[in-house]
Parts: sequence; C-alpha cells; structure tokens
Amino acid sequence: MSSLPWDFVVLGVPVSVQAKSTSRTRWKAAVSAAARAAWPTGGEPLRGRLQIHVTCYHDSAPPLDVDNMLKPIQDALIGIVYVDDGQLVDCHGHLRDVNAQYGVRGMTPAQAHGFVSDGPFVHVRIEPAPELGRLP
Repeated sequence: MSSLPWDFVVLGVPVSVQAKSTSRTRWKAAVSAAARAAWPTGGEPLRGRLQIHVTCYHDSAPPLDVDNMLKPIQDALIGIVYVDDGQLVDCHGHLRDVNAQYGVRGMTPAQAHGFVSDGPFVHVRIEPAPELGRLP
C-alpha cells in the first residue's frame, strides 16, 4: 500500500467526459500509464474513503470545464490507485495557468516534473478523506 498523500502528473491537456470515445480512451490510457509508473511496484489499490485533488495547469485558456475533466481521470485510476471511484467522497478540481507565478511550499517531485516539462500538465493527489462529521 502506498502512503498518503500520494501524487503524480500526466503531461498534456485533459480530455472532457463529453469528448469523443476515442479521445477519452486515449486520455484515460495516458492517465493509467502515468499512475502505474508512479504507483509502488506490487502495490495494491487503496481501500476505504479517499479524496482526490486534480489540478490542470493549462497554457493560457482553460481547455474545458473543471467538472468535465474529473470523471475520466477518476475512472482511469480504478484498479490501480483505488478499488472503485465510489471511494472518492471528496473531489476537488482546479484550473490554473501554467504561465502564472506561484509560491509553492513543499513541492513534490511529481509537481516539479510537471513544472519543468515546459507545457500543460495535470497534477493528481490522493489523500485520506476527512473525518466523518467534518465539513471540508
């Protein structure tokens, strides 16, 4: 099992849940491949309640609505990172311009890889879900 929080990046521009089937399939395959490469070798998918943060660092104009970017990414992680996307009790999506200036504390190696890639990328972070009875 991987320790949480855990993160990885996918280089490129995400595809909407409303995109053509072939585009969605290619994007989900890219997300799955990036997750497998970052997931610990032999690591089993997580069980239990989780939350996901997805940040698309785009180049100038946001490529899609933030909510439309989440579902293909969530689906691509099934069986790799978690058993089922129903475990995701909190989902957070963010769109940020990759050309903006950011002050970052505690940058992860995955985030650094995205920023030095010199193009758009998606950062995905999985964390334990907050305690029951506690609002985000």
